[in-house]
Amino acid sequence: MATLPSYVQISFDGFRIQKESGIMRTEFESGPPRQSRFKSRTMKTREATLFIETKANFLAFETWFSEDLQQGALFFNMTDPVSGSTIEARFVGGVYVANSLSPSLEQWQVNCQIENWSA
Repeated sequence: MATLPSYVQISFDGFRIQKESGIMRTEFESGPPRQSRFKSRTMKTREATLFIETKANFLAFETWFSEDLQQGALFFNMTDPVSGSTIEARFVGGVYVANSLSPSLEQWQVNCQIENWSA
């Protein structure tokens, strides 16, 4: 399995996690609503900003994304920035938006959503 390259840095400014619900809720005419678990695993989606220094590293990132991840379809290993544990993650929809931060194209910001299974 591929691993997020070490030259990719995750920004914690604006880092956000959204957990999918695994609960089914049923409303009744009277009394409290009933809730029951219907999924044993749910997805966590993370809004992330990645920073990549140098044009060569950005080109390597694009190659990694296209070839190793098959255009973002496959999962990859990365360190969870919150827990520090290794997780299997993938880019949501195989999409990212890359912006150059310098006229020389030597600094890049990549905005994306990354998802992984949670227990």
